[in-house]
Amino acid sequence: MRTLDELIARREEPQVSDYLIKKAEIDQKVLEQAKAVEKRLKRLRMAKLSKDLFDEIVDEMLKEKRSLMEMMAELDVDDQAIYDAQERIAKRSTNAGKGDAAPAKAAPEKKAAKAK
Repeated sequence: MRTLDELIARREEPQVSDYLIKKAEIDQKVLEQAKAVEKRLKRLRMAKLSKDLFDEIVDEMLKEKRSLMEMMAELDVDDQAIYDAQERIAKRSTNAGKGDAAPAKAAPEKKAAKAK
């Protein structure tokens, strides 16, 4: 059995910091990744409302060389919607090429009414 003096000598002095509850450190990299993912998901939701945005996203995925299955899974659409988007993208690119080569037709001018 130990004496009271030995017990007092061996005890640890309590510190206030030992009993404080602190929040965990938040990693800024995780926050940035979460914001990027949230922005991407919002853009994908908006793509269901706009064909132009949908086509833009499909075009980006094609440039990234994603497979059809990956695009279908991420966009939550069937393969026909992706094929339709690819056709619209191809038509736009061919029309853009033709538009540069051929001049646009001028709008017909309206004749001014004669003033009396």
